[in-house]
Amino acid sequence: MTLVAAWVRHHRATSELYVASDSRLNGGRAWDIGTKVLDLGRGDSVIAFAGATADAYPLMLQLQSAVIMHPKLASRAYDLTDLKGHVLRIFNAMWRSISSLPRGQKVPDPAGARFILAGYSWRCESFKIWSISFQKQVNEFRFKEASSQVKKGGGNKYFMFIGDDSGLANERVYEILRERKRIKSAGLVMEPFEVLVEFIRDDKRPSIGGSPQIYKIYKHLNTLPYNVYWPSRAAGQIAFGGRQLLAYERNRFLAFDPDSFDVSETEWPSDSQSGVEQESLDVEQGNQVDGITSCKPAV
Repeated sequence: MTLVAAWVRHHRATSELYVASDSRLNGGRAWDIGTKVLDLGRGDSVIAFAGATADAYPLMLQLQSAVIMHPKLASRAYDLTDLKGHVLRIFNAMWRSISSLPRGQKVPDPAGARFILAGYSWRCESFKIWSISFQKQVNEFRFKEASSQVKKGGGNKYFMFIGDDSGLANERVYEILRERKRIKSAGLVMEPFEVLVEFIRDDKRPSIGGSPQIYKIYKHLNTLPYNVYWPSRAAGQIAFGGRQLLAYERNRFLAFDPDSFDVSETEWPSDSQSGVEQESLDVEQGNQVDGITSCKPAV
């Protein structure tokens, strides 16, 4: 499965929403390249999943396509709370379309995926975090909003985990808050991310692994993904969306240090370390790269 965290961070005089995940795909093997957090293209929201990839990816990709093709959804003329209802209708309609079931079976097996939809609602003027899970009793997906943690956190700690060991992750957040005497303090900082990284690095949790992937959503309706130094900044390796980038790959995004939480311009490998100039030149000119030869114009 996986582990996904969504939380509102209180930072100075403002707040911002983070969604982060591990990158491990399971199923008789570990493949640490899975994109678990998907930008919906609106600037105000992302969706993330935990569980069965075969269930999750068709639903998420069709949702992304549905948002892009719909002018009022894509432009945010329809608020995040309107998108929420659309998500449910799309997911349930897709699930009802499953056919060619085994003989004697009338409905598909329950969906093995769970989702987090999170973003900023301009109508409510607040961040929103919902889980989407499959309810076997009614054979459809349903929403549930994240708790504001009234009993444990004073009603001002708005966060959610889904996936493997999500309950333990929730408890670990409160252990950290108690250790730092922050139970009564307003909001969270980066505690859910600390727990995510801790669980990724724990060899006793084989279903959670790979580089973290992290998005930040602002109140001004912009969504920002980060590069991540992984396994550490000192290692000099950079991952994006769960995949370790090739030596010559570059992008415009800032980089996130998973240990200090510092955000800065990405420290790309030097040309002498990566051979980036020659590799980039090979790609641009269509020369042979890793045994693949592209067509070149005749002289």
